[in-house]
Amino acid sequence: MPRNSLFALALSLVAGLGLAAPARADNGLHGRLEFTGLGATSKADSVDAFLGTRSRADLHGNLRLTWEPHWGQWDFSLHYVLSGAAGRGVALDRSKAALLPAPPPATLFDLSDTLTDSGDRQLTQRIDRLSLGYSTPNFVLRIGRQALTWGAGQVFHPMDLVDPFAPNAVDTEYKPGVDMVYAQLLFNDGSDLQAVAAPRKPAGGGPISGSASTYALHYHRSIGSLGLSLLAARDRGDWTAGLGLSGPLGGATWNAEIVPTYEAAGPTKVSGLLNISGAMTLAGRNATYYAEYFHNGFGVSGTGNALAGLPADLSARLLRGQLYTVSRDYLAGGLSWEWTPLLTVSPGVIANLNDGSFYLTAEADWSLSDNTTLILGAQAPVGRRGTEFGGLPASGSGAPYSAEPTTAYLQLRHYF
Repeated sequence: MPRNSLFALALSLVAGLGLAAPARADNGLHGRLEFTGLGATSKADSVDAFLGTRSRADLHGNLRLTWEPHWGQWDFSLHYVLSGAAGRGVALDRSKAALLPAPPPATLFDLSDTLTDSGDRQLTQRIDRLSLGYSTPNFVLRIGRQALTWGAGQVFHPMDLVDPFAPNAVDTEYKPGVDMVYAQLLFNDGSDLQAVAAPRKPAGGGPISGSASTYALHYHRSIGSLGLSLLAARDRGDWTAGLGLSGPLGGATWNAEIVPTYEAAGPTKVSGLLNISGAMTLAGRNATYYAEYFHNGFGVSGTGNALAGLPADLSARLLRGQLYTVSRDYLAGGLSWEWTPLLTVSPGVIANLNDGSFYLTAEADWSLSDNTTLILGAQAPVGRRGTEFGGLPASGSGAPYSAEPTTAYLQLRHYF
């Protein structure tokens, strides 16, 4: 969408609906301003080095303006996002994108615009939420661009079919909005049934296609101390089912999910997870913890698998951001330790059980005020060549290798 039209759409919606909404404190304009300084370095035989950017230092900025008024049984959501980046990583991402096929549209309408994209600078804008909702005690209907999360994964999300977060995502506060129709029935026994229709067009354009869209039902209820979730979906041409169970275990909570996918042009692939999470006292300080096992039914076994030779169904899910890992079995664990009431330290690890590589994360969150947080973090892949986190061949059996770089970042978030 042209930039003038995008701005006009946002402003007209704020102005027009603002006149209709009653003057209430919670109907005001809010937002988040975020700045991130990031340093990254890759191995000498990596794809990054092959493209001329082994090491880099980048600066990222992100402004999100949110307006979510309510009047009676109606609600409205509008999020405008302005994102900018400067540094060698901008040109590197552009070079990588040129080597890959274009991903299919993540959502039906294109409400984004590139203001600047040249050299080491990029500036974009988009409307990330744009929805109108109606709710009663037993019914919810929401139409437009919105976010949806299903499943109980801590790091991996096999039941979350619409834009799940990557396992190493730093900012998980806002999921990308997707154009959809969402409905929910809430029953007197505490159970609920959700229905979603997220229509999309195929990668080559044209009319809305069932092979590019997602239509799903999700049911949840409690049975004694257990939680039960059921999923049935037609997702981008494949049938997907899901069964989730959860319950208490001592002072902790466990979750289990099994998600079979019946491919239109292939065999059934079964993914699943099992996790446990809880709270404890560590060295006299409050802490929370989790451990999670994940089985990727689309994953490949062994080592040295070239990215160019991965199975088509796995490659398609990697390209569209439904999967982020290529092997079959993973174990993740993490801890959030409250060093002081204002400082929290969070180490974590993701281990590939098939090839012995792993991914380390660490983050410290310091609350500077009620509205401002400073975050210092680092991420490092560890493993030998031919493993997922050590580096998989881009093609063939040798260099260049594709792997995440070792990164360190400093991020400031301010809310208003």
